[in-house]
Amino acid sequence: MGCKEEQSVHPEIMKSTTYSQIIREHGVRLKKRLGQHFMTDPRLLSSIAEAMVPSDGWVALEIGAGLGTLTRKLCGRARWVYALEIDMELGPAVSEITCDFANLTWIWGDALKFDLSGQTLRGTYPTAPLVLCGNVPYYVTSGIVYSAFVGRPAWNRLAFVVQDELGRRMAEPPGSRQFGRLSLWCQYRARVAVERKIPKGAFLPPPKVDSCLVTMDVYDEFPLSIQEEKVLDEISRRAFSQRRKTLLNSLSPLFGSKDELLGLGEQYGLDLSKRPEDMTLDEYVTLARAAAPRLSLDLQA
Repeated sequence: MGCKEEQSVHPEIMKSTTYSQIIREHGVRLKKRLGQHFMTDPRLLSSIAEAMVPSDGWVALEIGAGLGTLTRKLCGRARWVYALEIDMELGPAVSEITCDFANLTWIWGDALKFDLSGQTLRGTYPTAPLVLCGNVPYYVTSGIVYSAFVGRPAWNRLAFVVQDELGRRMAEPPGSRQFGRLSLWCQYRARVAVERKIPKGAFLPPPKVDSCLVTMDVYDEFPLSIQEEKVLDEISRRAFSQRRKTLLNSLSPLFGSKDELLGLGEQYGLDLSKRPEDMTLDEYVTLARAAAPRLSLDLQA
């Protein structure tokens, strides 16, 4: 369906007052299994889009575009927006809401089956700053971040609306029980900031918990090589999957024996009797760099 003829009222006011009507007219069924909670307030959406897309030269890939309410605001700021949404039943409503933007490509599909490193998009836009963004369902947030960050990313920024607890975990420093593998990878790749809290009442339908907006500005350089980062990935995966154990106990099978790992720790001044959340990011980098010559052949196999 195309755009309806708009009455003599500011288009954003018109849109904000008719989202619920559009949902009813097109028989949209909100799916709990997909974590569908849509934002409709124009001022909130404008503020979020401004944080996600700093200027008009940026190219955005929006994850979980939903009805296109945030998409409209992103299109108003970005050079081009690629909006990715899995629920094709939203198609007629999306067409009505977003049809007046020429700088938009809508893609129907599962975000986790796409190249989220940004490398494919970088091939199309060699010099433009790239942002991966969106109002992301809780159940796919970690998978999206790992897909974007574990391999070398082409993104300049990631910016997500996520559940408040998860967003704060991304920025949580070492030494906290909330510091985990997700925290480690976010902070290794980027400067992480929790920009604002978003109350559950800002969504349709309201979720059970509050959300927040998190921005991650990706560093230009990383301390480890690509092969060393593979080691960091394996070390962090093993350590945080057994976070009640010390690093010595959880990682020794990877090195063949505790004595081998103890020797490595002593050589590089690492206290491996710590639990994984108590290691600093610098210590993880040191451990991965030291371990890479010993583990690289195994990890390549």
